[in-house]
Formats: sequence, structure tokens, C-alpha cells
Amino acid sequence: MRILWLTRSAVLAAFLILSSWCLAPSPAKAQDQAAPAEPVQYVLEDIKGTVQVMEVGSNQWENAEEGQVVEEGDEVKVGDNSEATLSLGDETSVHLDAQTDMKVQQIRANQTGGFLTRLQVAAGNLLADVKKHLQDSQSTFEVESNGVICGVRGTAFEVTAQGDTAQVSTHEGSVAVGNGHETHMVDAGNASFFQKGRFQMQRRLGRAETQRFQKWRAFRQVMLRKRAQRIQDIRNHRRMPWKRHHPLARRNQQRKPWKRNPPYRKP
Repeated sequence: MRILWLTRSAVLAAFLILSSWCLAPSPAKAQDQAAPAEPVQYVLEDIKGTVQVMEVGSNQWENAEEGQVVEEGDEVKVGDNSEATLSLGDETSVHLDAQTDMKVQQIRANQTGGFLTRLQVAAGNLLADVKKHLQDSQSTFEVESNGVICGVRGTAFEVTAQGDTAQVSTHEGSVAVGNGHETHMVDAGNASFFQKGRFQMQRRLGRAETQRFQKWRAFRQVMLRKRAQRIQDIRNHRRMPWKRHHPLARRNQQRKPWKRNPPYRKP
């Protein structure tokens, strides 16, 4: 009888241990719960010189700040002898040269854990270093300029807008440039010119252009370390989370009077 009681106790103990092991979350799952995915948004990570942002719905420019969130409909303008770098997560960066005017036409998450975004370059030069294998999450990254739309699935390329012309220079991968009627592929190591949305010519990238891209890649590593430190500081409550820094918007919001809902009126 005692042996039977010990056997039942051993079985019960084994059952409890097995149940707790099965119900306990895996280390990877626990880590995911502790560190939720970052929101899909552009953040101004690095600013040199004069950089301004005009938020959607406003007609006034405000000085930009590092760590500022740039939302859909916002416009970013870079002054003389200045530059700015925006990040979209950890693997996609957008660098704006001096005298560049860029608008975020679209930025939002999709249903498969990826993103949909389109940037518009009105003037200047934009260099996009885009996350590889965007097709895995059905993500879309596009840049529009002077009648053409550049679509990529993970590559590094530049778009330069001047007057009614656009130049697309590809450093890695391929870029599909379309105008609604035809599509032109720009492969790595080439630059193609478009005027009013139509293809004009193609040439090989020069040595100075290639060296400038390599210089950007070295700087991007510095920026990524800076971003990682900021994320760590935010999680350790040593820094405020990224947000929109618009003093003018905050003043307007404070001055806005509180109103009751208007009374119902028959049509």
C-alpha cells in the first residue's frame, strides 16, 4: 500500500512539473513580450545645420530636433550647408543633402508586420538605404520626383530633383522607375536621367559618386550605434520617447477654446 502511495505521488509531481514547463513562455516569447515592436514611423536621427519641419495642416516651418517623429503629410526642408538623416526602424535610413525639400506622402503599417511608405522629393538629393527582402513582409518603399516613381524591394539608391528633371542613381540592387505608362530599370552602378517623367539617358556612376556612397555607409554605422544608445536610454527611462516636437502646434492647442457639441438642428 505504501509503495502504491509513493507511486501516485511521483506521478502527480511529474505531472505538475510537466504542466508548468509546458505553460511557461519560451525565452524568445518572453523577450518579445518585454520588448514590443517599434511603431512604423520616421524619426529624425541626425541633424547638422538648419533643418525645418512643416507639419501636416500647418503653413509655418519649425526648427527640427533630433529624435523628432515625422508623420504622414509632414514636409522636411534642409538648408544650405546642412543635412539630415531619418530612420524607419533599424534597417531603413533616408539621408537628405543640403537644399533638399522632401515630403512624407505616406507612412503606415500593413497587415503583415511591414510598412507602406512613399516620399516625395521636390528639390535636392535624397539617399535611401532600404531594408533588404521587403517582400517577406509585403512592404513597399517608394520615392516620387518630377513625374516618376521609384519602387524598390531592398536596395540603396539616390534621387536628385532639379527643375523638371530627376536623376536616379543605384548603388545596390535594382530600382524600378515608372511614370504610369512605362517602367525603366536602373541597376547597381548606373544613373538614369528623366525629364518630365520620361527616360532620357543612362550612364555609369563616377568614382566620386561611388566614394560618396561608401562614405555614407561608414557614417550610417555611427548613426545606428547612436540610435541603439537612444533606444536603450528610453527603455531605461533616461530619455523621453520619440515624439513630435512642434512648439507652434502646442501653443495653438493650448489656445484652442473648449466648446460644447453644437445643438441638433433639423435640416
